[in-house]
Amino acid sequence: MTVHLEVDVYSVRVSFDRLFADPAVFDDPARLAQKYLVSAGVPTERAAYFQQTTKEIVPVDDSGKPSVVAGTAKYRHQGRRVRSEYMTGANLKIAYVDFGSGLSPENHETLWKKGRWGEMKFEVKSFHHEKVMIELPDINELFQMLLVRADPTTFASLELANVPESLFQATFGYVEDRLRRLAASEGGTVEVYAARDLSPEERRVLEKRLARESTRSTVHVMLSKTRLQPSEG
Repeated sequence: MTVHLEVDVYSVRVSFDRLFADPAVFDDPARLAQKYLVSAGVPTERAAYFQQTTKEIVPVDDSGKPSVVAGTAKYRHQGRRVRSEYMTGANLKIAYVDFGSGLSPENHETLWKKGRWGEMKFEVKSFHHEKVMIELPDINELFQMLLVRADPTTFASLELANVPESLFQATFGYVEDRLRRLAASEGGTVEVYAARDLSPEERRVLEKRLARESTRSTVHVMLSKTRLQPSEG
């Protein structure tokens, strides 16, 4: 069974008065949007629906050139005053997808326009939103099928053929996260692989196991039961 899912795609560009070498920004940059929105008040369970499409965060000046260090100063980080290098007028562009958090586009824009991350102030230079319809296998139905078949492990594959190429990695991340959460709730573990990211040898092993060839849209899933199920009777 497939489901049609309307997702919200966002792109925001912000400019910092002073951008310090803050771990909140530069550690794990692939989750920058999620981390900021949580810091702005979004509950963690809702933030799980965000998947960032921008994987590298590169500060640039207004002309588009890489920002350079302007000096060093102290700023407050995790309750302490620390000294750090900083850049002035540094712009960051972040694109991400909301797969169903329940937040409206107006909610997202308002959260970004708070303009503060910790002690660092920023200005929203642009905010863009569009809705995109994608088609996905029913994740809950897929998981229940895997759960029944796992003895103690089982494999399956699904196709993301009707997902725009620009959203493939974000959609893959969403599917992976949903399956991991469902598996954890049942005391199991799941491994999820995009065929396009596998080596030819790894792909052949999985194709042999599943008795079918993969495409660039194929996602392989392996579920393992790691907790003893209660006996019947």
